[in-house]
Amino acid sequence: MDLNDLYHRRGVSLMLAARATGQAARDAHRRFAAGYADRIRAAIRTNAAPAA
Repeated sequence: MDLNDLYHRRGVSLMLAARATGQAARDAHRRFAAGYADRIRAAIRTNAAPAA
């Protein structure tokens, strides 16, 4: 998965979190977004493509 995919998935996760009607769904989408952000930071830090 390249950086564009990670940025897109992070954005979608944040959008879904904002639209979620329940707290559990909001939390789950925020965790996904945080995971994608971690992978983005790692890829940038190592200047390499993230592992799929």
